[in-house]
Amino acid sequence: MAGTTRRRLLKTAGGLVALGAGLAVYARYIEPTWIEVVRRDLPAPNLPAAWDGVRVGLVADLHHGTRVPLDYLACGIDRLASFQTDLVAVVGDFVTTRDGGYAEAVSGLMDRLAPPLGVWACLGNHDYGIGRPVQHGRAGAIARALSAHGVHLLRNASVRLARGGEALWIVGLEDLWSGRLNAADAFADVPPGAATLTLCHNPDAADDLARAGAGSILSGHTHGGQVQVPLVGPPILPVRNRTRYEGMHRLGAGGARLYINRGLGWLRRVRFGCRPEITILTLRRATDPTSGANPERGG
Repeated sequence: MAGTTRRRLLKTAGGLVALGAGLAVYARYIEPTWIEVVRRDLPAPNLPAAWDGVRVGLVADLHHGTRVPLDYLACGIDRLASFQTDLVAVVGDFVTTRDGGYAEAVSGLMDRLAPPLGVWACLGNHDYGIGRPVQHGRAGAIARALSAHGVHLLRNASVRLARGGEALWIVGLEDLWSGRLNAADAFADVPPGAATLTLCHNPDAADDLARAGAGSILSGHTHGGQVQVPLVGPPILPVRNRTRYEGMHRLGAGGARLYINRGLGWLRRVRFGCRPEITILTLRRATDPTSGANPERGG
């Protein structure tokens, strides 16, 4: 009897070791490059009829560098291009460091995109460099490279787009951790009550942006936590508000929405229960912007 029990224990232990090894291989070599395409409607307060149904492609956190190869990112951008969206938004952290020509290389991938309403972007914390305090001059390399490849980079600024004679304002913020995010400057030219699509890397700024006039906010930064423990969620998140780490969220009673993309790249090559993401958002007129205040999470 004792020998049988011992064999069962050894068999169970061996099975657990094999399971752990299999999960480790999956989390390192399979899920980090297994891109998920998420399709969602994005209710937009005050959206004009001419903009209803416009499709926005969203990606974040490419993190090109020594750990995130260009060929993988190229596959992701090509997949985004295949959806032929009307507009593309890239919400920061194009690079992890500015060394080795990574800024130019990742910016060159934007040439693969040709949406009729343009490619729009904001910066993320890593685009300024990984040192603290933030060295603002380091963002110059990625800013120049993006501009050279036709990307509209907005840094506390807004641009009015017209469609069918009706306006949608694209607003882009500096990164929250840079210390240069200025909502007043970004929304200075936006008329009160205008429909807006706001790009801001860090979702922790979302509530302040909604109060400043943002109706639809697109963010990244969290990577969805990269590892999501079943029934627990992500143990590590780089945000103050730990309830917002992916998907759609309603902000207060004013009808503003925040969408958080889980990102394409990584800082450490590991993902579990949190695949990299390309988002296809369809703008919709918000029929009842004040209904409910509970967050909607999806992805």
